[in-house]
Amino acid sequence: MSRGVNPGGSREDGLVSGTETQSCCRVLSLEVVLKCQASTTVREALDLLVDWHVSCLVIVLDDKPTGIVTKTDMGRCYLNGISLDSEVGDIAPRTAGIKKIKSTEDRDAAAKFFERNKVHHALVVDEGDGEVGLISALDIVTEVAKDARAWPWNRHEDGKCHPIASR
Repeated sequence: MSRGVNPGGSREDGLVSGTETQSCCRVLSLEVVLKCQASTTVREALDLLVDWHVSCLVIVLDDKPTGIVTKTDMGRCYLNGISLDSEVGDIAPRTAGIKKIKSTEDRDAAAKFFERNKVHHALVVDEGDGEVGLISALDIVTEVAKDARAWPWNRHEDGKCHPIASR
């Protein structure tokens, strides 16, 4: 199990810096994403999820992402009676299950990506398919909420923008 440190290329808060990722909302650098090995037990993974208040862990092999295990996966383990001593590599989808999104996608494209793929987390990759970071559907919602607070206009059924009435 490892928690990445802040290397060059990412900001102090762990968000990826650089123009190649700014269009895809808040992208958490893979260097600070909580990771575990495929041999990590379900119990250890669950402890990490709870202790760090995160919704997923990236499963790595030789420092390369091979899967993602989520709180939902943990719930399925419980419902299916899977032992807490089982390995997360046995319960999480492997490489084919990792959904990837290009770092150049804008927020709306990322939202459509999550809706189309019915996932809540995705690996962000650069133009060369190199792993850049992780993004979640919550990151999209957070960005939309920030925009709503910053722009006090609503679009109505008539297609025009009207100011929000003050309370």
